[in-house]
Amino acid sequence: MDTQTAGFAEVGLNRAKELKTRLAVAAFLTLASFFIVGGYEPFVWLAVVFIGQALDWFTFKPLRLNPEQTVSRGRIIGCISIVTINAFVYTSIAAILWAEGGEAGRIFATLIICGALLHSTLHAARSTALLAASTLPMCLYLIGLPIASWLYFQMETATSTVILIGSLVYLAHLAIIIRRSYEFTDQLVRANDEAQDQKKRAESASQTKSDFLATVTHEIRTPMNAVMASAILLRRTKLTKAQSEHVDMLNDAVDTLLALLNDVLDMSKIEAGKMTVERVDFQVIDELQAAVRIWDPRASDKNLELRFAATPDFPSAIKGDPLRIRQILFNLISNAVKFTETGFIDVSARTCTDAKGRPALVLEVADTGCGISAATLSRLFAEFEQGNQMIARKKGGTGLGLAISRRLAELMDGSLDVRSIEGEGSIFTVTLPYDLADSQSAQDEDEDVELDVRPLRILVAEDHPTNQKIVSLFLSTMGWSLAMANDGVEALEMAAIEEFDAILMDMQMPNMDGLEATRRLRAASGYTQHVPIIALTANAMDHHRAAFMEAGADAFVPKPLDPNVLIQTILTCAKASMADVTHAQAQPPEPALAPNLSAPAWQLDLNLA
Repeated sequence: MDTQTAGFAEVGLNRAKELKTRLAVAAFLTLASFFIVGGYEPFVWLAVVFIGQALDWFTFKPLRLNPEQTVSRGRIIGCISIVTINAFVYTSIAAILWAEGGEAGRIFATLIICGALLHSTLHAARSTALLAASTLPMCLYLIGLPIASWLYFQMETATSTVILIGSLVYLAHLAIIIRRSYEFTDQLVRANDEAQDQKKRAESASQTKSDFLATVTHEIRTPMNAVMASAILLRRTKLTKAQSEHVDMLNDAVDTLLALLNDVLDMSKIEAGKMTVERVDFQVIDELQAAVRIWDPRASDKNLELRFAATPDFPSAIKGDPLRIRQILFNLISNAVKFTETGFIDVSARTCTDAKGRPALVLEVADTGCGISAATLSRLFAEFEQGNQMIARKKGGTGLGLAISRRLAELMDGSLDVRSIEGEGSIFTVTLPYDLADSQSAQDEDEDVELDVRPLRILVAEDHPTNQKIVSLFLSTMGWSLAMANDGVEALEMAAIEEFDAILMDMQMPNMDGLEATRRLRAASGYTQHVPIIALTANAMDHHRAAFMEAGADAFVPKPLDPNVLIQTILTCAKASMADVTHAQAQPPEPALAPNLSAPAWQLDLNLA
């Protein structure tokens, strides 16, 4: 939209907003003029004003309805003409007062013209043409009336001169105001343009950072997949004591690198406003116990007693985000284990009513560790804070865990606070409002379903030879048979000639990536519309997950691969597929749409250490 169009549209909008005010002032001026000069002239003037304002409304109406349109030459002439006519008409009441109202009428007329000039200056400044059209008639009245009175109404020369000089001084000041207004407007426009430019640069920088993080995430996770898999597979072999210690160090290093990577990504998402929380029915006690179990071996290694207790009234199933609740508790227990050398760590769960009167979960992690000084408490939840440099060097970590945990609690409309005495220990308290689960689905979701399935035939679409070998080694212990595809094209060809029970799909592959391959499998006729497709990818950010799920994937497992997570995900998808088959078979004559997984071989309830 050009400057002229913007100016006319803005002035038209301002005139529409001020229409009621102008008409109300016109009615007041009519009554005041009637009491000063009498007669019918003020009422005739009011009628003409109403007609002129109606014409003004309809002339500017197209610009108000479509401010983006280019103003035609005819529309420009029409707008300028109606503004000029209305300025002459609206200010003509001053001429009536000047001619017939005596000294009081002349003073009132002068005030009317000065007020009208100031009003027009404020509301028509965005268009030079319309500003001139509205102010020039008023200037002519302000200068012409004293001169006309001196020439035709025998006003004293001194009086006319004083009024004329005063009018000129007023107009000079008004011109200065207009010039300053234009300068100020130009400054605002430049500042706005600069702000928009800065915003675009910031958005570009943010996008560049996101792209960089996505690339780095993928590039780091790919070799980490091989390192983590090697450590896991070595653990399954017969090792000497020294070798076992080396594998432990390797596992610890992988865990540290993965935690560091996840913390940086989570903080990046939070700062970008892209972190979201779910609201699903889930078994909250199971999630809390799982977070405690993860840290139990580490606590035992340090001879710490890690205890968990929940009050009898604590809900078993709620509506919320299980992943984020477990992440918060995981971070708090991690810190407790890290900073506690002797004693115990108590994890407790209870309910309360929060400050807004809502039922809330209260999760507390109390330890007998080193405690936190008062100076450190004030900045404990800031990003990259970790007490002091000595702690950072001795204990490790990024200092992001507590900052992320508090942000996650706030995203769930809750809070995270701490009480601590240096040298005695700390108590971290998480308060999260909750709603009970809608149905029994959450309570029943973890119960084992006795479904026997035959050994699975799985298609693995993965271009990296090392990753192919890792998946093969992880799944071979289950007795499953695998077929390898090096890209999406091969995956489509193999799925067309053989039925598979599940498909593991990488995202980045040559010739055809995993997203396109997944879409085509779902679009094809036959069993591929329903076969479980599980995304295995080093692109582990939320938008990658969302893209795969939108393409038709059933689950998402990020790299580096955890064999327990991978196998359990395949089992879950197989169980769901089997349930679909059972349901379809119970409703003849509808054919089963999922693959037939009916031959018994092993139970789905497996404990993979």
